[in-house]
Amino acid sequence: MLKILVSALVFSIIPQFTSAEESPAANDGYAVEEPPLEDLEPGESTAPYKAGGVKVSASLRKRIQELEKIAAGEKGQDDAALERISGEIGGKLALLRFNNELVEVLADRDVDWRVRYLLLRVKKFMVTSRSVEKRLPALKTILADRTQHPRVRGSVALLISSGLAKEHADIREVMTAIAVDTTAPAALLEPVMAVLGGAGIDDVDRFLEIMNRAPGSFNEVGINLNAIRSLCRSQNPKAPELLMKILEESAPDSFFNVTAIEGLQCMIVSSPERRAALVPVLTPKLLKMVDDRSYMGASRNYAAELLVRLNVREVYEPITRWFLPAGEDRMPVKDSGGGAADVFWGTRLLADLCDKRGIKAMEDVLKKYPADTRFTWEKENLIERGLKFPEGSVHYKRIQEHLERLKKCVRENRKATWHKGQGYRY
Repeated sequence: MLKILVSALVFSIIPQFTSAEESPAANDGYAVEEPPLEDLEPGESTAPYKAGGVKVSASLRKRIQELEKIAAGEKGQDDAALERISGEIGGKLALLRFNNELVEVLADRDVDWRVRYLLLRVKKFMVTSRSVEKRLPALKTILADRTQHPRVRGSVALLISSGLAKEHADIREVMTAIAVDTTAPAALLEPVMAVLGGAGIDDVDRFLEIMNRAPGSFNEVGINLNAIRSLCRSQNPKAPELLMKILEESAPDSFFNVTAIEGLQCMIVSSPERRAALVPVLTPKLLKMVDDRSYMGASRNYAAELLVRLNVREVYEPITRWFLPAGEDRMPVKDSGGGAADVFWGTRLLADLCDKRGIKAMEDVLKKYPADTRFTWEKENLIERGLKFPEGSVHYKRIQEHLERLKKCVRENRKATWHKGQGYRY
């Protein structure tokens, strides 16, 4: 009798998944994206009807109205207000199925923009690119609609993501139009540039304008940085020149310099033609940056890393100067060494460079490590935890590993060879 009941149950379930559109597996494995049949009230029809200018089922419309009612209790429109609203309705938003009806709700300007914005933000982390791709035409309409709230449009851009923008020219065109629009608000430009930073467009003149804009807040720096990232992927012949310009004009320890170095590195390792043209001009600039003594030091670290990848042997001396005693506060000052981070970077880079002179340099670092004031914070932390210093230091052990790797490289007399996408490797 039990077997009969089980068989009947199995065969009653199978017909629900006879079509690819209805199957949760075919719909990216997200059962929450299926039609909300169980949400219907007794006797309610599944047929859509007009409500607020949008075709949605009665059950979904009712849920949206309930969410709007909760959101109406918060009058604010800023980030703090959005976070408070999210705390109230975030869980309910996550339960809504991402399907065609929900996308119709996202397009409805009569629905509180804050609810739609938060809904997009939640779904960004719940739905797959395949599910989004199936609804691209409707999402594209929202993105291109100037009458929509900028934050809703921006969230649609993030939901689409760089991968889909790169694959679909029509989506990329809409985003490009926003990027070149000098009247586009930061709330829209920032997420669009985040997507285009991965998808890439070739309007380098517009990128230059975006890079030079004055950020209205620290968060808006991302707009400038993503313009640089887009420039890094550009095939326009002017792109390398503009990246070099950033290196010359930006503060040594700025985000812009680091991003530009990463972009130039990408160009060099991916294109033999650009490598031949860029390396002779770029090398002196990078060597100068390696000897920079600005506060953070990220630029000198990334500059040295690129020079090592290019097998520029002249970088050895400036890297070893990082090992000298640092200035006060463990941060580098003029005529001094680097900070603690510079020591860790430097030992790794010398091992990558496979220069036998680095063996003595690293042995000196290990010998002086216990008394080096740059690692006092680490010593205090280890002793407090009942561990020995420097034996218990992860960084100390890592430098020992770098030293052994360098010795092996020198012992085997390895020669550097160029590997596309990696630079010179031993």
